Amino acid sequence: MAKKPTNAKTVRWGEFVLTEAEITRQITEATRRGEEELLIEPLATSVRFDRPSRCVVIELNKGSTLCVPVDLLQGLAGASLKDLSRIEIPNPGCEIEWPALDQQFTIQGLLAGRFGTRRWMEELARGGQLTKPNPSPKIRAVRPAEKKGRRIRKTTAAAKV
Repeated sequence: MAKKPTNAKTVRWGEFVLTEAEITRQITEATRRGEEELLIEPLATSVRFDRPSRCVVIELNKGSTLCVPVDLLQGLAGASLKDLSRIEIPNPGCEIEWPALDQQFTIQGLLAGRFGTRRWMEELARGGQLTKPNPSPKIRAVRPAEKKGRRIRKTTAAAKV
């Protein structure tokens, strides 16, 4: 715990005692780190809803375009075309939002393929809307025996003789 200086203004936050100079230093450092992050992070520069394809088209500051089917996004599947067309990019472009529908999605999350909560993503996968990776033939051969609770025995050339 920091000792309380005698000649500077201090602020007590729980067990911590900070001087105004230390608080200013921490704010300046946090601002610098945030600005550095914005330089490397992909940000939305424009967004629109494409009615024919029912996709959200997001132009990114790095020169690429992201297109996401709106029916995959949690909370938007049953929305009207009018509401879907009202998309905004809050500053600095880290997310997109539909204020009328109270739905927000981060650009990093969409780029990572996260279209909603974990439960939503599991439902999409079960419904076949998201493709699961195909297991290797070896894994597919083992699974039926595992389901029956049997132990898989390894066979060798010496055992067959």
